[in-house]
Amino acid sequence: MSSNPPIAWRQSAIQIIRIHPPYPAPHGQHIIHHAPAHDPVRARAVVAELSTVSTVVEELKPMLRRDIDYPRHIGDLDYVAVGCWGDIVQISDPAFGEDGILSTNLDAAFDAQVEAHPEARVTAVCEMYSAENYGKYLAHVPGQSRLSADGWDDQDVTGNPAQLLRAVGVNPGGPGAEYLNTDQDEPYIGVEYLDLLACGLHSIYSEENLMVSVFKVTRTEDVQDAIDDVWRQD
Repeated sequence: MSSNPPIAWRQSAIQIIRIHPPYPAPHGQHIIHHAPAHDPVRARAVVAELSTVSTVVEELKPMLRRDIDYPRHIGDLDYVAVGCWGDIVQISDPAFGEDGILSTNLDAAFDAQVEAHPEARVTAVCEMYSAENYGKYLAHVPGQSRLSADGWDDQDVTGNPAQLLRAVGVNPGGPGAEYLNTDQDEPYIGVEYLDLLACGLHSIYSEENLMVSVFKVTRTEDVQDAIDDVWRQD
């Protein structure tokens, strides 16, 4: 039997993004090329503070964000990627993964980031793909109520999506205006919505040059148990 068996999910997208004031303009496909250079020193500090990380075993060579792959085997779950571009921090950690039924790991990680950085906009996504697909989307905007949307086929939404957008300057004549129409049914919350709060940083472009640091880490027993519950095949 392989010592590094495949995981239970075909594909996934899991990350938390923090944007500290002063908030930058939205990063589009061309503007993103002008983002500040990645800061590996700060990335080391960020990974060391994560509640999902016990120790950092190894720091690998920085790589392009667009080249980071989703976990495919159990051994991939030991790696965390952190990008630090000026006032922007992105964390990709398999420990944030969940299925929304037996595990809700993203909430605790998201809340820890909000508690530690209340002045920042914090957004989080967990998309897991197998025979069926699960998604969770979380958002914190300073001075506003927390937004949560998750589900398999249908979404349960807690919070006011339009209110958060108005708080960050989205208006009826601009991008994201469709989320402000309160006469329609509750809009579907996904990465496109989070991008409006996170200055477009959840989108990854084929020619972008954003770099990230990659770390091999160990976990505490309870975090490892939570990871196993989500990722290991029965």
